[in-house]
Amino acid sequence: MVDQTVSHYRVLESLGAGGMGIVYKAEDVRLARAVALKFLPPDRAHDQQTLERFLREARTASALNHPNICTIYEIDEHEGAHFIAMELLDGQPLDRMIDGRPLSISRLLNLAVQIADGLDAAHALGILHRDIKPANIFVTARGQAKILDFGLAKLTRDGGSSLRSGMSQLETEMLTTRKGVALGTVAYMSPEQARGDELDVRSDLFSFGVVLYEMATGERSFQGTTSAVVFDAILNREPRAPIELNANVPVALERIIARALEKDRHARYQSAADLRADLEVVRREHESGSVASWSSAAVTIPVQSGASWPSATGGSRISNSGVRPAADALSSSTGRAAQDRSNSTAVMPAAPAAPRRRQPTWILAMSGIFLVASVVFFIQGRASSADAEPGVETTEFAAALPPAAPETGTPPPDPAAATTALTAPVAASTAVAAKAPTTAATAASAVPGAVAGVVPTTTDIDPLIEQMRIARAKIDAKLYDQGVSDLKLALSQNPTSTSAPSAQLLIADAYNSQGRADDAMAAYVEVRSKYAASKPITAEATYRLAELVLQSKQKDKEGDARTLFSEVVTSYPKGPLAARALARRAMLEERTKLRVVDSELQTSVPAALVSYRTLVKTYPNAEGNEQALVQLAGMYDDLKRYDLAAETLRDLAKRFPNNTRDAAWRAGEMYEKKVKDTEKARQAYMMVPTTSSRYRDAQKKLQK
Repeated sequence: MVDQTVSHYRVLESLGAGGMGIVYKAEDVRLARAVALKFLPPDRAHDQQTLERFLREARTASALNHPNICTIYEIDEHEGAHFIAMELLDGQPLDRMIDGRPLSISRLLNLAVQIADGLDAAHALGILHRDIKPANIFVTARGQAKILDFGLAKLTRDGGSSLRSGMSQLETEMLTTRKGVALGTVAYMSPEQARGDELDVRSDLFSFGVVLYEMATGERSFQGTTSAVVFDAILNREPRAPIELNANVPVALERIIARALEKDRHARYQSAADLRADLEVVRREHESGSVASWSSAAVTIPVQSGASWPSATGGSRISNSGVRPAADALSSSTGRAAQDRSNSTAVMPAAPAAPRRRQPTWILAMSGIFLVASVVFFIQGRASSADAEPGVETTEFAAALPPAAPETGTPPPDPAAATTALTAPVAASTAVAAKAPTTAATAASAVPGAVAGVVPTTTDIDPLIEQMRIARAKIDAKLYDQGVSDLKLALSQNPTSTSAPSAQLLIADAYNSQGRADDAMAAYVEVRSKYAASKPITAEATYRLAELVLQSKQKDKEGDARTLFSEVVTSYPKGPLAARALARRAMLEERTKLRVVDSELQTSVPAALVSYRTLVKTYPNAEGNEQALVQLAGMYDDLKRYDLAAETLRDLAKRFPNNTRDAAWRAGEMYEKKVKDTEKARQAYMMVPTTSSRYRDAQKKLQK
């Protein structure tokens, strides 16, 4: 085909081939411009269904004239072969740009606004794309998004009248499908599309939400080894919160994604125009620097979301391991505080939500009073019992009181839940006490916000513990000022208590939950300076201080936060926060494009490379290591250290055999083509799992 003349086009070179066509670069000799010619593959040129889809793509896209939709110039036939002449694009598909790694927030928002605008133009003509996915979105070298492949497009019943009028009956039928037929790419289907229901524009918006999720995290939202598993995930399960996979995601953007991924189409975005408007607000705020990665203070987007994403819903989030990250807690608390301060919050338009019934204020107030009285009464009763039987202690009290303080920034519970927690001690007081000697472990479990290793060493419970528990209950009931006042008084009365560091940390947490960032930062600094010997507590305070610094308007907040995260790693390397701090440091280094001289490679490298390498070697079981290995392999590849990139991919395949990035296959190819090590290539190909789309290719490689 190359060097041939097709109609008035001279074919110059082949650009690529896929299941639906072969694309060539050509020159329009009439208009002296470069174009792309798309031909059906020879083996499918006579398949009627394939030909119909091919013609559908041309006719549908040609009706759309929009800068974010690939322009179709004409459709023609040459020696029995149908072809489409279209705009020649210089760049790469979005799926190749993502390649398992999240995009920068600026690039994501710029592309997302353009894609939403292109969808809005198509929907305005009554055209559903039905196959929105990264592979069908092209990004030009100048950063312009182009929607491709309208081969599965469909006309809505209530739209497209102007388009229908210019079509024959056959062409109109080609743009419709009967109910019960599910068409599209499984991983990006909407729930109604997966069920084969009647579709409208909201189906494309769900698929776009899946694309947004992948742009933000580098991972697909709905994964599985078979189509059935993926369908089940789309219909019944929620993906992990984007912020858990990429700490740079603004909470406002996470809310947008959550609403786009609503399984109930009525709670989803109702139009691409609404989605675009919300994205534009977040983009403007991000460009102005008023939307921090962990704060929703600048933009609050009402969401009716079934997804339990804390930064999207204002609730708490539990990670897959059951432990709620402290950094996530900060984002939740600042987001909640921002919503409470409605006079300083810009609310973006959304579908109206049904009002929630709230308990009258006086009921909550009485519940709080009742709690305090009940707790005091119970403490007195327990003290009397202890006097009657020396050396004997009850354990019900610790179980009955509200739970220990969560990590920094946890939003106060729902009023109804808070009321239940407040009245729990009364029920406990009627229980038969199981008597057991008091131990340091029992005392530790009673300390709000206590960290293992910081416990009273005496046989008697530290009096500060009980005062902290009462203060914790008040804080949970949003009586922040009272709780903080009680804690300060208790600290003044028990300055040498072994629980003092925990009490000071609880004060800082209360300020943070209240949205008083400056006071919280000052309190965390006080913990660091006054209780430096208490490593677990100071590590917590340092980590949370770093997150607050990132939300601030300091000039070098990224640099200051990076220093604090490094301090967590070096001062308490065996603590539970060390790996998380290291991952956060790496993300900041990526964001700021910081470079260092690596002692191992003896050259200048991205600082994030050193951090990710340390993370996967020092903390092999840390959550998030899969993404760290992906990032590390990409950085080695960029440095042309293909041996290390292949080794990292093989490590990724070994540690995470069910990864979705075909790590073993990619390692094999790199060993074979770049490193020229056939033995290691064979070893990598042998690791390709049977569930991989590359399994057969790997087996062919092994048979050679």
